[in-house]
Amino acid sequence: MKPTAEQEALWQSVATMAVYGRDAVRTMRLIETDEVPKADDRGRRRVEGYTIAWEGRVLEDWTNIVGTLHGAASAWIVDTCTSAAMVAIHTDTFWGPPMMAGMTLSMELQYLHAAPLGTKLKIAVTILKCTETLAILRCEITDLETGKLFVVGNHLKTWKPLKAKL
Repeated sequence: MKPTAEQEALWQSVATMAVYGRDAVRTMRLIETDEVPKADDRGRRRVEGYTIAWEGRVLEDWTNIVGTLHGAASAWIVDTCTSAAMVAIHTDTFWGPPMMAGMTLSMELQYLHAAPLGTKLKIAVTILKCTETLAILRCEITDLETGKLFVVGNHLKTWKPLKAKL
């Protein structure tokens, strides 16, 4: 489904709150999103299988010494986009404030191919499993035009309600 202007505005407002990567976020555009499932009576959603995707480009600031997407930049993309997926599905009582994106427990990346400077990217996130306190997300960074897979990232996140102690 094509994202609404409201969904794009939410992406930009949340992602640019962080100082790190703020300029890079402004070059990324939300291009696809599943419909967010309705919340149940307790404010929870069944979101397993939910997908959302962005378009971006390998920027000079993201490259390594040989002019391809740096591993750290890939990790930032995976972290930022998987977190944005959790913000997209939150309610006040389910992955809601103040930790709407949750907190990282672990993040694992596989670097499969180099993405040269200027390459148009598709960054697709799927929520594989999501409970009240844990979420497992998968992020694939591919060539927007050819589908060539550059990076696969798996992100394990945790969330606690406002009144819980961390």
